[in-house]
Amino acid sequence: MDDKELFPKVDILNLTFSPKSEIDGEVFKQMLTSLNRLWWSRLVISVRGYVINYVQQNDEVLFSCDDAFIKIHQKLAERNVKYEEAFEYLTAIFHVIREKNTLIQLISNPKAINSTKLPANLERSFGIIHGDLSPKAIQLTIAQLPAYTMFIKVVVNLQQRWENEKLKKKSIRFETDPEWEPDERVVLFQTFASDNRTWVLLDFDRYILQQWKPNGTSVIFGDRFVEKKKRAGLKLCSTCGMLEQKKAQFAVLNDQVYCSKTCFDEVNPPMTVNNRGATVVHL
Repeated sequence: MDDKELFPKVDILNLTFSPKSEIDGEVFKQMLTSLNRLWWSRLVISVRGYVINYVQQNDEVLFSCDDAFIKIHQKLAERNVKYEEAFEYLTAIFHVIREKNTLIQLISNPKAINSTKLPANLERSFGIIHGDLSPKAIQLTIAQLPAYTMFIKVVVNLQQRWENEKLKKKSIRFETDPEWEPDERVVLFQTFASDNRTWVLLDFDRYILQQWKPNGTSVIFGDRFVEKKKRAGLKLCSTCGMLEQKKAQFAVLNDQVYCSKTCFDEVNPPMTVNNRGATVVHL
């Protein structure tokens, strides 16, 4: 996963974007139908982690980008993804990026939004992404530009690799271990003391855990990472797949591990005794 072409180690996130970097519909269709759901999920996870580690100091941008990556994952990596909808969404993102200066001008003078003649592609694309061209939606889109820009840049790069596969140019097999060995750029960690790092769970992480439960941690970190942690004595929640941050953090009941009451209740419906002495299970 240490691909310096896709994820360069730089001090400042490079959001330079070529207006010619469009998604090729035919190549994208080939990739979407040939590469499995896990590949696309890990692609989104990778780009998201890379971006988030650069914007984490700004909460508005951090949470906005997380929302953007959740939506991208929904379009590309959930079950029963449709090519037409996925391609339409990526194309809309491309047009929004290309017209970012127009959006910045609009938000500087919100009263002019309704009277400003917009490029047809921008208005249509904005409708696909957010539904309306309100000042609030424009502000959100501007905050999400790092997510949109990096994702399109990476997809365009991977499309070029796909086309050049006959030349045996290096590619990433996101769906297979041990090639999936993401480094600390994929998720956020906080360090509380020497050698004591804690995985910071944001909305995107919870969404991925929910999408892939109970195997979400392996999808994010890879099987090798999870096995190493299990050998060290850490456990996974039997319901959602969340990984302990320290030994004995989660409760254990009847050999099942639970990270929270919510996960326990999900597989153990609460029971009461009625006035006849019968046990009632509440589903």
